[in-house]
Amino acid sequence: IPTDKIQILYAAENMNKTIEYGVTFERGVCVHHSGYKQIYISGTASIDTKGDVLHIGDIKGQVRRMTENVNALLVEAGCKWDDIAQATVYLRDIADYEVAYNELSKIMPDGQFIIVQAPVCRPTWLIEMEAIAIGKE
Repeated sequence: IPTDKIQILYAAENMNKTIEYGVTFERGVCVHHSGYKQIYISGTASIDTKGDVLHIGDIKGQVRRMTENVNALLVEAGCKWDDIAQATVYLRDIADYEVAYNELSKIMPDGQFIIVQAPVCRPTWLIEMEAIAIGKE
């Protein structure tokens, strides 16, 4: 893919750059094609502009902040929630499933997401989401 077709997404008003804590993945990438674009959002959780975890121990708060962060990446790519083709949500504790599902269903009522139980990378994260979206140019 030619580099002029690739847009790195940062959502700097919501999150810090990943390089600040020693990793080299990007928050999101938008690949521009003729007439459409593909957006790849890497694992996104409840963090702030310093990379600090927000809403420790509060699944509802973490879902809300996580979705605010994902939304900021979508907006930066010129997309919206309806453009998400699929999302995988990683949930630390299956006991939080109902709350997570109910909150996510408000944003993605068409069921473009799945929830799986997984040990997300930071111990204080209760939930994390990655997504693929397809939007119009």
